[in-house]
Amino acid sequence: MAVTGPVTQPLRRRIGQTGFRPVWLAALAGLLCAGPLIAVAWLAITGTWTDYLGHIYQTRLAGYLWNTVIVGLVAACLSGVIGTGTAWLVTRHVFPGRTVFQWMLALPLAMPAYAAAYGWYDLTQAAGPLSMLPTVRGPLGAGLIFGLVFYPYVYLLAREAFAAQSADAYDAARTLGCSPFQAFTRTALPMVRPAVAAGLALVVMEALADYGTVSHLGASTLTVGVIRAWAGEGSTPDAARIAMVLVTITFLIFMGERALRRRARQTSASGHRRPFQRQRLAPLAGIAAALICAAPVLIGLVIPAARLGWRALSTPAATGLWQAAGHSILLAGLSGLMAAFVGLALAYAIRTKTLTGRASARIASMGYGVPGAVAALGVLIILGGFQGWLDGAWRAMTGSPFPLLLTGSVIALLFAYQARFIAAAIGPSESALSRVTPSLDAAARTLGARPLTLALRVHWPLVSSGVALAGLLVFVEVLKELPATMILRPFNMDTLAVTAHNFAADERLGQAALPAVLLVLVALPPMVWIARQITASERQRDAIAPSDAFPGLAE
Repeated sequence: MAVTGPVTQPLRRRIGQTGFRPVWLAALAGLLCAGPLIAVAWLAITGTWTDYLGHIYQTRLAGYLWNTVIVGLVAACLSGVIGTGTAWLVTRHVFPGRTVFQWMLALPLAMPAYAAAYGWYDLTQAAGPLSMLPTVRGPLGAGLIFGLVFYPYVYLLAREAFAAQSADAYDAARTLGCSPFQAFTRTALPMVRPAVAAGLALVVMEALADYGTVSHLGASTLTVGVIRAWAGEGSTPDAARIAMVLVTITFLIFMGERALRRRARQTSASGHRRPFQRQRLAPLAGIAAALICAAPVLIGLVIPAARLGWRALSTPAATGLWQAAGHSILLAGLSGLMAAFVGLALAYAIRTKTLTGRASARIASMGYGVPGAVAALGVLIILGGFQGWLDGAWRAMTGSPFPLLLTGSVIALLFAYQARFIAAAIGPSESALSRVTPSLDAAARTLGARPLTLALRVHWPLVSSGVALAGLLVFVEVLKELPATMILRPFNMDTLAVTAHNFAADERLGQAALPAVLLVLVALPPMVWIARQITASERQRDAIAPSDAFPGLAE
Protein backbone atom coordinates (compact mmCIF):
# COMPACT_ATOMS: atom_id res chain seq x y z
CA MET A 1 0.00 0.00 0.00
CA ALA A 2 1.40 3.38 -0.98
CA VAL A 3 2.00 5.90 1.73
CA THR A 4 0.21 9.15 1.00
CA GLY A 5 0.27 12.42 2.84
CA PRO A 6 3.06 13.83 4.96
CA VAL A 7 5.43 11.56 6.83
CA THR A 8 4.68 11.76 10.54
CA GLN A 9 7.33 12.59 13.11
CA PRO A 10 7.35 9.08 14.70
CA LEU A 11 7.83 7.57 11.23
CA ARG A 12 10.70 9.97 10.55
CA ARG A 13 12.28 8.88 13.81
CA ARG A 14 11.93 5.20 12.94
CA ILE A 15 13.41 5.81 9.47
CA GLY A 16 16.42 7.54 11.00
CA GLN A 17 16.92 4.58 13.34
CA THR A 18 16.88 1.95 10.61
CA GLY A 19 19.57 3.34 8.30
CA PHE A 20 23.31 3.61 8.85
CA ARG A 21 24.22 6.06 11.63
CA PRO A 22 28.03 6.06 11.80
CA VAL A 23 28.13 8.99 14.23
CA TRP A 24 31.05 7.66 16.23
CA LEU A 25 33.02 6.96 13.06
CA ALA A 26 32.31 10.55 12.04
CA ALA A 27 33.48 11.81 15.43
CA LEU A 28 36.72 9.80 15.12
CA ALA A 29 37.29 11.02 11.54
CA GLY A 30 36.67 14.60 12.59
CA LEU A 31 39.13 14.30 15.47
CA LEU A 32 41.80 12.71 13.27
CA CYS A 33 41.41 15.31 10.52
CA ALA A 34 41.57 18.18 13.01
CA GLY A 35 44.41 16.53 14.93
CA PRO A 36 47.32 17.99 12.89
CA LEU A 37 46.04 21.54 13.29
CA ILE A 38 45.52 21.04 17.04
CA ALA A 39 49.03 19.60 17.34
CA VAL A 40 50.59 22.56 15.52
CA ALA A 41 48.73 25.04 17.73
CA TRP A 42 49.78 23.16 20.87
CA LEU A 43 53.45 23.06 19.86
CA ALA A 44 53.38 26.75 18.92
CA ILE A 45 52.22 27.58 22.45
CA THR A 46 54.28 25.11 24.49
CA GLY A 47 57.39 24.60 22.33
CA THR A 48 60.84 25.89 23.24
CA TRP A 49 61.47 29.49 22.24
CA THR A 50 64.64 30.30 20.32
CA ASP A 51 66.22 33.39 18.75
CA TYR A 52 65.22 32.27 15.25
CA LEU A 53 61.70 33.69 15.42
CA GLY A 54 63.04 37.06 16.61
CA HIS A 55 65.50 37.05 13.71
CA ILE A 56 62.68 36.28 11.25
CA TYR A 57 60.53 39.02 12.77
CA GLN A 58 63.27 41.60 12.27
CA THR A 59 64.35 40.53 8.78
CA ARG A 60 61.92 38.45 6.73
CA LEU A 61 58.46 38.32 8.33
CA ALA A 62 57.28 41.59 6.75
CA GLY A 63 58.40 40.30 3.34
CA TYR A 64 56.63 36.99 3.88
CA LEU A 65 53.40 38.80 4.80
CA TRP A 66 53.63 41.31 1.94
CA ASN A 67 54.27 38.63 -0.67
CA THR A 68 51.42 36.54 0.75
CA VAL A 69 49.01 39.48 0.47
CA ILE A 70 50.08 40.32 -3.10
CA VAL A 71 49.84 36.71 -4.26
CA GLY A 72 46.38 36.28 -2.72
CA LEU A 73 44.99 39.56 -4.09
CA VAL A 74 46.27 39.05 -7.64
CA ALA A 75 44.98 35.46 -7.70
CA ALA A 76 41.57 36.52 -6.35
CA CYS A 77 41.13 39.41 -8.79
CA LEU A 78 42.15 37.44 -11.88
CA SER A 79 40.20 34.27 -11.00
CA GLY A 80 37.13 36.33 -10.06
CA VAL A 81 37.05 38.11 -13.42
CA ILE A 82 37.71 34.96 -15.47
CA GLY A 83 35.46 32.62 -13.49
CA THR A 84 32.48 34.97 -13.22
CA GLY A 85 32.70 36.23 -16.79
CA THR A 86 32.93 32.81 -18.41
CA ALA A 87 30.18 31.44 -16.16
CA TRP A 88 27.86 34.26 -17.31
CA LEU A 89 28.67 33.58 -20.96
CA VAL A 90 27.99 29.83 -20.90
CA THR A 91 24.83 30.01 -18.77
CA ARG A 92 23.07 32.94 -20.45
CA HIS A 93 24.17 32.88 -24.09
CA VAL A 94 24.22 30.60 -27.12
CA PHE A 95 27.40 30.64 -29.20
CA PRO A 96 29.57 28.14 -31.09
CA GLY A 97 31.13 25.56 -28.78
CA ARG A 98 29.15 26.57 -25.68
CA THR A 99 28.33 22.99 -24.63
CA VAL A 100 32.00 22.01 -24.94
CA PHE A 101 33.26 25.03 -23.03
CA GLN A 102 30.81 24.26 -20.22
CA TRP A 103 33.02 21.41 -19.03
CA MET A 104 36.31 22.34 -20.69
CA LEU A 105 36.62 25.53 -18.64
CA ALA A 106 37.13 23.38 -15.53
CA LEU A 107 40.14 21.51 -16.94
CA PRO A 108 42.94 23.87 -15.77
CA LEU A 109 42.43 22.32 -12.33
CA ALA A 110 44.32 19.32 -13.74
CA MET A 111 47.42 21.51 -14.16
CA PRO A 112 49.54 21.80 -10.99
CA ALA A 113 50.27 25.45 -10.34
CA TYR A 114 54.00 24.79 -10.08
CA ALA A 115 53.97 23.02 -13.47
CA ALA A 116 52.26 26.04 -15.05
CA ALA A 117 54.90 28.22 -13.38
CA TYR A 118 57.69 26.11 -14.90
CA GLY A 119 56.15 26.43 -18.36
CA TRP A 120 55.44 30.16 -18.27
CA TYR A 121 58.76 31.06 -16.67
CA ASP A 122 60.56 29.07 -19.37
CA LEU A 123 58.54 30.82 -22.08
CA THR A 124 59.07 34.37 -20.81
CA GLN A 125 62.64 34.26 -19.48
CA ALA A 126 65.39 36.05 -21.41
CA ALA A 127 66.18 33.07 -23.66
CA GLY A 128 62.54 32.01 -24.10
CA PRO A 129 60.38 32.36 -27.21
CA LEU A 130 58.12 34.93 -25.49
CA SER A 131 60.94 37.02 -24.02
CA MET A 132 59.23 40.17 -25.32
CA LEU A 133 56.67 39.68 -22.54
CA PRO A 134 57.46 40.49 -18.89
CA THR A 135 59.10 37.51 -17.19
CA VAL A 136 56.61 35.58 -15.07
CA ARG A 137 58.26 35.73 -11.66
CA GLY A 138 57.89 37.31 -8.22
CA PRO A 139 54.64 37.70 -6.28
CA LEU A 140 52.81 39.23 -9.26
CA GLY A 141 53.82 36.33 -11.49
CA ALA A 142 52.83 33.77 -8.86
CA GLY A 143 49.44 35.44 -8.38
CA LEU A 144 48.95 35.42 -12.16
CA ILE A 145 49.67 31.69 -12.31
CA PHE A 146 47.28 30.96 -9.44
CA GLY A 147 44.52 32.99 -11.07
CA LEU A 148 44.90 31.10 -14.35
CA VAL A 149 44.98 27.66 -12.72
CA PHE A 150 42.46 28.07 -9.89
CA TYR A 151 39.75 30.18 -11.57
CA PRO A 152 37.63 27.00 -12.15
CA TYR A 153 36.69 27.12 -8.43
CA VAL A 154 34.96 30.45 -9.09
CA TYR A 155 33.66 29.35 -12.48
CA LEU A 156 31.93 26.18 -11.25
CA LEU A 157 30.25 27.84 -8.27
CA ALA A 158 29.24 30.95 -10.23
CA ARG A 159 27.89 28.84 -13.10
CA GLU A 160 25.66 26.89 -10.74
CA ALA A 161 24.46 30.10 -9.08
CA PHE A 162 23.68 31.79 -12.41
CA ALA A 163 21.79 28.71 -13.59
CA ALA A 164 19.68 28.71 -10.40
CA GLN A 165 18.63 32.37 -10.72
CA SER A 166 15.20 33.51 -11.78
CA ALA A 167 14.90 35.80 -14.79
CA ASP A 168 12.46 38.20 -13.08
CA ALA A 169 14.94 40.74 -11.69
CA TYR A 170 17.10 40.81 -14.83
CA ASP A 171 14.09 41.22 -17.14
CA ALA A 172 12.69 43.98 -14.90
CA ALA A 173 16.01 45.85 -15.11
CA ARG A 174 16.02 45.55 -18.91
CA THR A 175 12.41 46.80 -19.04
CA LEU A 176 13.41 49.86 -17.01
CA GLY A 177 16.02 50.79 -19.62
CA CYS A 178 19.21 49.18 -18.30
CA SER A 179 21.71 47.92 -20.82
CA PRO A 180 22.64 44.22 -20.68
CA PHE A 181 25.84 45.07 -18.79
CA GLN A 182 23.99 47.32 -16.33
CA ALA A 183 21.34 44.65 -15.74
CA PHE A 184 24.09 42.10 -15.15
CA THR A 185 25.99 44.24 -12.62
CA ARG A 186 22.85 45.44 -10.79
CA THR A 187 20.78 42.25 -10.63
CA ALA A 188 22.54 39.02 -11.64
CA LEU A 189 25.98 39.71 -10.16
CA PRO A 190 24.83 40.73 -6.65
CA MET A 191 22.76 37.55 -6.36
CA VAL A 192 25.75 35.29 -7.14
CA ARG A 193 28.08 37.17 -4.79
CA PRO A 194 28.01 34.44 -2.10
CA ALA A 195 28.97 31.76 -4.65
CA VAL A 196 31.73 33.93 -6.10
CA ALA A 197 32.99 34.68 -2.58
CA ALA A 198 33.12 30.97 -1.80
CA GLY A 199 35.11 30.31 -4.97
CA LEU A 200 37.48 33.19 -4.25
CA ALA A 201 38.05 31.87 -0.73
CA LEU A 202 39.08 28.51 -2.20
CA VAL A 203 41.40 30.24 -4.68
CA VAL A 204 43.11 32.31 -1.98
CA MET A 205 43.47 29.35 0.38
CA GLU A 206 45.03 27.27 -2.39
CA ALA A 207 47.37 30.14 -3.28
CA LEU A 208 48.45 30.59 0.34
CA ALA A 209 49.02 26.84 0.72
CA ASP A 210 51.26 26.54 -2.34
CA TYR A 211 55.00 26.04 -2.04
CA GLY A 212 56.34 24.88 -5.42
CA THR A 213 55.13 27.89 -7.42
CA VAL A 214 56.21 30.63 -5.03
CA SER A 215 59.59 29.05 -4.35
CA HIS A 216 60.34 28.68 -8.08
CA LEU A 217 59.22 32.20 -8.97
CA GLY A 218 61.03 33.84 -6.05
CA ALA A 219 57.92 34.98 -4.15
CA SER A 220 58.69 33.96 -0.57
CA THR A 221 55.36 33.63 1.25
CA LEU A 222 54.56 32.33 4.72
CA THR A 223 54.51 28.75 3.40
CA VAL A 224 58.14 29.17 2.32
CA GLY A 225 58.87 30.49 5.81
CA VAL A 226 57.38 27.35 7.38
CA ILE A 227 59.49 25.07 5.17
CA ARG A 228 62.67 27.07 5.83
CA ALA A 229 62.13 27.07 9.60
CA TRP A 230 61.58 23.31 9.62
CA ALA A 231 64.11 22.14 7.03
CA GLY A 232 66.73 24.89 7.13
CA GLU A 233 66.83 25.84 10.81
CA GLY A 234 65.51 22.54 12.17
CA SER A 235 63.22 24.37 14.60
CA THR A 236 59.84 22.65 14.63
CA PRO A 237 58.32 24.98 17.31
CA ASP A 238 59.27 28.09 15.32
CA ALA A 239 57.91 26.49 12.15
CA ALA A 240 54.67 25.85 14.06
CA ARG A 241 54.49 29.53 15.12
CA ILE A 242 54.95 30.78 11.57
CA ALA A 243 52.38 28.19 10.48
CA MET A 244 49.85 29.59 12.96
CA VAL A 245 50.19 33.03 11.34
CA LEU A 246 49.34 31.41 8.01
CA VAL A 247 46.46 29.42 9.52
CA THR A 248 45.07 32.57 11.15
CA ILE A 249 45.00 34.36 7.78
CA THR A 250 43.37 31.33 6.17
CA PHE A 251 40.62 31.10 8.77
CA LEU A 252 39.96 34.83 8.65
CA ILE A 253 39.32 34.41 4.93
CA PHE A 254 37.13 31.38 5.62
CA MET A 255 35.10 33.15 8.31
CA GLY A 256 34.73 36.25 6.14
CA GLU A 257 33.33 34.14 3.31
CA ARG A 258 30.90 32.44 5.70
CA ALA A 259 29.75 35.79 7.11
CA LEU A 260 29.18 37.16 3.60
CA ARG A 261 27.18 34.07 2.69
CA ARG A 262 24.99 34.40 5.80
CA ARG A 263 24.22 38.04 5.10
CA ALA A 264 23.35 37.46 1.45
CA ARG A 265 19.95 35.96 0.78
CA GLN A 266 18.69 35.11 -2.69
CA THR A 267 14.90 35.27 -2.72
CA SER A 268 12.24 35.42 -5.37
CA ALA A 269 9.13 37.48 -4.81
CA SER A 270 6.87 34.81 -6.22
CA GLY A 271 8.68 31.92 -4.55
CA HIS A 272 9.50 30.17 -7.83
CA ARG A 273 12.29 30.24 -10.39
CA ARG A 274 11.50 31.38 -13.91
CA PRO A 275 14.30 30.12 -16.22
CA PHE A 276 16.26 32.53 -18.35
CA GLN A 277 16.02 32.62 -22.09
CA ARG A 278 19.53 32.10 -23.39
CA GLN A 279 20.40 34.88 -25.80
CA ARG A 280 21.67 33.72 -29.17
CA LEU A 281 24.64 35.90 -30.03
CA ALA A 282 25.29 37.35 -33.46
CA PRO A 283 28.00 35.54 -35.48
CA LEU A 284 30.83 37.95 -34.64
CA ALA A 285 29.77 38.22 -30.99
CA GLY A 286 29.52 34.44 -30.81
CA ILE A 287 33.05 34.02 -32.15
CA ALA A 288 34.28 36.59 -29.60
CA ALA A 289 32.52 34.71 -26.79
CA ALA A 290 34.09 31.44 -27.92
CA LEU A 291 37.54 33.05 -27.99
CA ILE A 292 37.01 34.51 -24.50
CA CYS A 293 36.10 31.05 -23.18
CA ALA A 294 38.99 29.38 -25.00
CA ALA A 295 41.63 31.84 -23.76
CA PRO A 296 41.75 30.70 -20.08
CA VAL A 297 42.03 27.05 -21.11
CA LEU A 298 44.81 27.83 -23.57
CA ILE A 299 46.76 30.09 -21.21
CA GLY A 300 46.23 28.06 -18.05
CA LEU A 301 46.58 24.54 -19.45
CA VAL A 302 47.44 24.06 -23.12
CA ILE A 303 50.32 26.53 -23.60
CA PRO A 304 52.35 25.66 -20.46
CA ALA A 305 51.72 21.94 -21.01
CA ALA A 306 52.86 22.24 -24.64
CA ARG A 307 56.01 24.09 -23.61
CA LEU A 308 56.82 21.48 -20.99
CA GLY A 309 56.15 18.73 -23.53
CA TRP A 310 58.55 20.35 -26.00
CA ARG A 311 61.24 20.64 -23.32
CA ALA A 312 60.65 17.01 -22.31
CA LEU A 313 61.10 15.81 -25.90
CA SER A 314 64.35 17.77 -26.30
CA THR A 315 65.90 16.68 -22.95
CA PRO A 316 67.07 13.18 -21.99
CA ALA A 317 64.74 11.64 -19.42
CA ALA A 318 66.02 11.23 -15.87
CA THR A 319 66.13 7.83 -14.22
CA GLY A 320 63.48 6.73 -11.77
CA LEU A 321 60.54 8.53 -13.40
CA TRP A 322 58.41 5.41 -13.81
CA GLN A 323 58.91 4.53 -10.15
CA ALA A 324 57.94 8.09 -9.22
CA ALA A 325 54.84 7.84 -11.42
CA GLY A 326 53.91 4.55 -9.76
CA HIS A 327 54.35 6.09 -6.31
CA SER A 328 52.17 9.07 -7.27
CA ILE A 329 49.37 6.89 -8.63
CA LEU A 330 49.57 4.51 -5.66
CA LEU A 331 49.39 7.29 -3.06
CA ALA A 332 46.66 9.16 -4.93
CA GLY A 333 44.65 5.97 -5.51
CA LEU A 334 44.83 4.85 -1.87
CA SER A 335 43.98 8.35 -0.67
CA GLY A 336 41.06 8.61 -3.09
CA LEU A 337 39.61 5.27 -1.96
CA MET A 338 39.98 6.12 1.71
CA ALA A 339 38.53 9.60 1.29
CA ALA A 340 35.59 8.32 -0.77
CA PHE A 341 34.39 5.92 1.91
CA VAL A 342 35.23 8.14 4.88
CA GLY A 343 33.44 10.97 3.10
CA LEU A 344 30.41 8.72 2.57
CA ALA A 345 30.42 7.78 6.26
CA LEU A 346 30.55 11.46 7.20
CA ALA A 347 27.72 12.19 4.76
CA TYR A 348 25.65 9.47 6.48
CA ALA A 349 26.48 11.11 9.82
CA ILE A 350 25.20 14.45 8.50
CA ARG A 351 22.06 12.69 7.30
CA THR A 352 21.25 11.57 10.86
CA LYS A 353 20.79 15.28 11.70
CA THR A 354 22.40 14.75 15.10
CA LEU A 355 24.62 17.42 16.59
CA THR A 356 27.53 14.99 16.90
CA GLY A 357 27.30 13.92 13.27
CA ARG A 358 27.04 17.45 11.84
CA ALA A 359 29.75 18.86 14.10
CA SER A 360 32.14 15.99 13.30
CA ALA A 361 31.74 16.47 9.58
CA ARG A 362 32.30 20.22 9.84
CA ILE A 363 35.38 19.72 12.02
CA ALA A 364 36.76 17.22 9.52
CA SER A 365 36.20 19.77 6.73
CA MET A 366 38.40 22.33 8.51
CA GLY A 367 41.51 20.64 7.15
CA TYR A 368 40.85 21.89 3.62
CA GLY A 369 41.75 25.39 4.75
CA VAL A 370 45.03 24.18 6.25
CA PRO A 371 48.10 24.39 3.96
CA GLY A 372 49.85 21.14 3.16
CA ALA A 373 53.03 22.20 4.98
CA VAL A 374 51.03 22.86 8.16
CA ALA A 375 49.18 19.55 7.90
CA ALA A 376 52.49 17.73 7.41
CA LEU A 377 53.99 19.52 10.39
CA GLY A 378 51.02 18.49 12.54
CA VAL A 379 51.29 14.87 11.41
CA LEU A 380 55.00 14.89 12.28
CA ILE A 381 54.19 16.17 15.76
CA ILE A 382 51.46 13.58 16.37
CA LEU A 383 53.23 10.56 14.95
CA GLY A 384 56.59 11.65 16.36
CA GLY A 385 55.09 11.81 19.85
CA PHE A 386 53.40 8.44 19.43
CA GLN A 387 56.60 6.93 18.04
CA GLY A 388 58.49 8.29 21.06
CA TRP A 389 55.98 6.72 23.43
CA LEU A 390 56.28 3.37 21.66
CA ASP A 391 60.06 3.61 21.73
CA GLY A 392 60.10 4.28 25.47
CA ALA A 393 57.75 1.38 26.23
CA TRP A 394 59.68 -0.97 23.91
CA ARG A 395 63.03 -0.02 25.45
CA ALA A 396 61.67 -0.70 28.92
CA MET A 397 60.66 -4.20 27.86
CA THR A 398 63.49 -5.20 25.51
CA GLY A 399 66.30 -2.66 25.95
CA SER A 400 66.39 -1.93 22.20
CA PRO A 401 64.82 0.94 20.22
CA PHE A 402 61.44 0.47 18.55
CA PRO A 403 61.59 0.35 14.70
CA LEU A 404 60.76 3.60 12.93
CA LEU A 405 57.32 2.76 11.53
CA LEU A 406 55.22 5.92 11.59
CA THR A 407 57.12 9.12 10.77
CA GLY A 408 58.54 9.22 7.25
CA SER A 409 56.18 6.48 6.07
CA VAL A 410 53.20 5.91 3.81
CA ILE A 411 51.00 5.95 6.93
CA ALA A 412 52.10 9.52 7.65
CA LEU A 413 51.41 10.58 4.06
CA LEU A 414 47.92 9.05 4.00
CA PHE A 415 47.16 10.67 7.35
CA ALA A 416 48.16 14.11 6.03
CA TYR A 417 46.23 13.64 2.78
CA GLN A 418 43.03 12.69 4.60
CA ALA A 419 43.36 15.61 7.00
CA ARG A 420 43.95 17.97 4.07
CA PHE A 421 41.44 16.78 1.47
CA ILE A 422 38.60 14.92 3.21
CA ALA A 423 36.39 18.01 2.77
CA ALA A 424 36.56 17.53 -1.00
CA ALA A 425 35.02 14.07 -0.54
CA ILE A 426 32.21 15.06 1.84
CA GLY A 427 30.39 17.45 -0.51
CA PRO A 428 29.80 15.07 -3.47
CA SER A 429 28.81 12.20 -1.15
CA GLU A 430 26.41 14.41 0.80
CA SER A 431 24.88 15.69 -2.44
CA ALA A 432 24.45 12.13 -3.78
CA LEU A 433 22.97 10.90 -0.50
CA SER A 434 20.39 13.70 -0.57
CA ARG A 435 18.72 11.82 -3.45
CA VAL A 436 17.85 9.01 -1.02
CA THR A 437 14.53 10.14 0.44
CA PRO A 438 13.09 8.96 3.79
CA SER A 439 10.13 7.43 1.95
CA LEU A 440 12.54 5.22 -0.03
CA ASP A 441 14.09 3.99 3.20
CA ALA A 442 10.64 3.34 4.64
CA ALA A 443 9.57 1.34 1.58
CA ALA A 444 12.69 -0.83 1.74
CA ARG A 445 12.26 -1.47 5.45
CA THR A 446 8.61 -2.34 4.89
CA LEU A 447 9.77 -5.02 2.45
CA GLY A 448 12.06 -6.48 5.12
CA ALA A 449 15.41 -4.97 4.11
CA ARG A 450 18.00 -4.91 6.89
CA PRO A 451 20.32 -1.90 7.30
CA LEU A 452 23.24 -3.47 5.43
CA THR A 453 20.96 -4.69 2.61
CA LEU A 454 19.36 -1.26 2.48
CA ALA A 455 22.74 0.43 2.10
CA LEU A 456 24.08 -1.99 -0.53
CA ARG A 457 21.01 -2.59 -2.69
CA VAL A 458 19.08 0.69 -2.36
CA HIS A 459 21.49 3.44 -1.38
CA TRP A 460 24.65 2.38 -3.23
CA PRO A 461 23.20 2.49 -6.80
CA LEU A 462 22.03 6.03 -6.10
CA VAL A 463 25.21 7.33 -4.43
CA SER A 464 27.92 5.42 -6.32
CA SER A 465 28.49 8.18 -8.89
CA GLY A 466 28.83 10.77 -6.13
CA VAL A 467 31.27 8.55 -4.24
CA ALA A 468 33.32 8.06 -7.42
CA LEU A 469 33.33 11.81 -7.98
CA ALA A 470 34.56 12.34 -4.41
CA GLY A 471 37.34 9.79 -4.80
CA LEU A 472 38.53 11.23 -8.11
CA LEU A 473 38.57 14.76 -6.71
CA VAL A 474 40.88 13.63 -3.91
CA PHE A 475 42.91 11.57 -6.42
CA VAL A 476 43.64 14.69 -8.49
CA GLU A 477 44.39 16.82 -5.44
CA VAL A 478 46.85 14.28 -4.00
CA LEU A 479 48.61 13.93 -7.35
CA LYS A 480 49.39 17.66 -7.28
CA GLU A 481 50.21 17.97 -3.56
CA LEU A 482 53.84 18.96 -3.01
CA PRO A 483 54.76 20.34 0.47
CA ALA A 484 53.14 17.57 2.54
CA THR A 485 54.64 14.90 0.29
CA MET A 486 58.05 16.55 0.36
CA ILE A 487 58.10 16.67 4.18
CA LEU A 488 56.60 13.26 5.02
CA ARG A 489 57.67 10.92 2.20
CA PRO A 490 60.02 8.02 2.93
CA PHE A 491 63.56 8.66 1.72
CA ASN A 492 63.29 6.12 -1.11
CA MET A 493 59.83 7.19 -2.29
CA ASP A 494 59.90 10.11 -4.70
CA THR A 495 56.71 11.15 -6.48
CA LEU A 496 56.29 13.03 -9.75
CA ALA A 497 55.59 16.26 -7.86
CA VAL A 498 58.71 15.94 -5.70
CA THR A 499 60.86 14.90 -8.68
CA ALA A 500 59.73 17.87 -10.75
CA HIS A 501 60.32 20.25 -7.84
CA ASN A 502 63.80 18.92 -7.14
CA PHE A 503 64.89 19.36 -10.76
CA ALA A 504 63.34 22.83 -10.98
CA ALA A 505 65.02 23.87 -7.71
CA ASP A 506 68.37 22.90 -9.29
CA GLU A 507 67.56 25.05 -12.37
CA ARG A 508 67.18 21.92 -14.53
CA LEU A 509 63.85 22.80 -16.13
CA GLY A 510 64.42 20.43 -19.03
CA GLN A 511 64.49 17.44 -16.70
CA ALA A 512 61.65 18.86 -14.57
CA ALA A 513 59.45 19.06 -17.69
CA LEU A 514 58.76 15.33 -18.15
CA PRO A 515 57.52 14.58 -14.60
CA ALA A 516 55.40 17.75 -14.75
CA VAL A 517 53.87 16.65 -18.07
CA LEU A 518 53.25 13.16 -16.70
CA LEU A 519 51.39 14.71 -13.77
CA VAL A 520 49.11 16.58 -16.17
CA LEU A 521 48.53 13.48 -18.31
CA VAL A 522 47.56 11.41 -15.27
CA ALA A 523 45.31 14.11 -13.77
CA LEU A 524 43.56 15.14 -17.00
CA PRO A 525 41.32 12.07 -17.67
CA PRO A 526 39.72 12.05 -14.18
CA MET A 527 39.34 15.83 -14.37
CA VAL A 528 37.53 15.51 -17.72
CA TRP A 529 35.16 12.94 -16.18
CA ILE A 530 34.57 15.15 -13.14
CA ALA A 531 33.84 18.22 -15.26
CA ARG A 532 31.46 16.32 -17.53
CA GLN A 533 29.65 14.77 -14.54
CA ILE A 534 29.12 18.18 -12.93
CA THR A 535 27.86 19.60 -16.23
CA ALA A 536 25.53 16.63 -16.79
CA SER A 537 24.02 16.96 -13.32
CA GLU A 538 23.34 20.66 -13.92
CA ARG A 539 21.66 19.86 -17.23
CA GLN A 540 19.44 17.32 -15.49
CA ARG A 541 18.38 19.96 -12.97
CA ASP A 542 17.66 22.40 -15.80
CA ALA A 543 15.55 19.77 -17.56
CA ILE A 544 13.26 19.58 -14.53
CA ALA A 545 12.32 23.26 -14.91
CA PRO A 546 9.40 23.93 -17.28
CA SER A 547 11.08 25.29 -20.40
CA ASP A 548 8.42 24.70 -23.02
CA ALA A 549 7.35 28.32 -22.78
CA PHE A 550 10.93 29.46 -23.29
CA PRO A 551 12.14 28.12 -26.64
CA GLY A 552 15.37 30.11 -26.29
CA LEU A 553 16.55 27.51 -23.76
CA ALA A 554 16.85 24.87 -26.46
CA GLU A 555 19.94 24.90 -28.62
